[in-house]
Amino acid sequence: EPLKLLELRGIDPDGEMVTADSGMISGTPYADLFIIALEQAGQVWLVDLSTPDMPVTAIRDVGRHLHDAFLSPDGRYVVVSAYDDNLNAVIDLASRRVVKRIPAGCQPHLGSGAVVRSRGRLLGIGTNIGADDCAAYEVTVFDMDTFEVVKRIPVLGPTESPAAHPRAPYIVVDIVGTGPDANKIQFIDKQSLEVVRTIAVAGTLGHSYFPEFTARGDYLYVSARYGGDLSAGYAGDRLVIYDARTLKKVKSVPMEVPAGVFSRQRARQVVVGFDSTVQE
Repeated sequence: EPLKLLELRGIDPDGEMVTADSGMISGTPYADLFIIALEQAGQVWLVDLSTPDMPVTAIRDVGRHLHDAFLSPDGRYVVVSAYDDNLNAVIDLASRRVVKRIPAGCQPHLGSGAVVRSRGRLLGIGTNIGADDCAAYEVTVFDMDTFEVVKRIPVLGPTESPAAHPRAPYIVVDIVGTGPDANKIQFIDKQSLEVVRTIAVAGTLGHSYFPEFTARGDYLYVSARYGGDLSAGYAGDRLVIYDARTLKKVKSVPMEVPAGVFSRQRARQVVVGFDSTVQE
């Protein structure tokens, strides 16, 4: 039985009252809250779970077309992408307001996001799903303390969701879409913040997507569409596994529909790429 029903409606950044989808729903270890991004309304709602009536704090004018978000390792900050504004908005759950807007290139798509340690700093990693008229595709790297942009890393095409692991040396991004590079994944060295390797996983006409590290960070696996009947809804036919350090292919596992390999870290850690700060 539902304890509370929320109608997702609000005034968007252009002053119109609209209904909305939930572009992101998350809990946080920082406070007893649910965080909801209202995609079309451009608002983020904080649902207080500590009292029976579950009051809602609405943060307005976060950005246009909110989709995907991730938390800082301590759960205090929420980084949410605003597709149509080409930025990532940072919300401080302590003050319950937007404290920073990070320029994020052409149509930011954070997916699960990632946080990595690089040369003594904690860095956030943001990807870009892009659009047909994007002048360039890049991965945005920003400091998780100041939320200032550290670097923009050129990549081959639109990217959807970064993979990282505290014991693996690379950040991995998938090149998505239908272009000639959609069969590739790219490896960014955590220390140099440069693309150091590009691997074509799925052959000339294939599609490679959703890379993810195993629990100990020894291997990387990625969905690969070499074939498959798309008219029947099949989106791939194997899972390809690589050594996370040598990047040598270890195994290819036949599989009818390997799409949708989401981060197993979501269930155990606060943020992808960084050891959990929450005691189990």
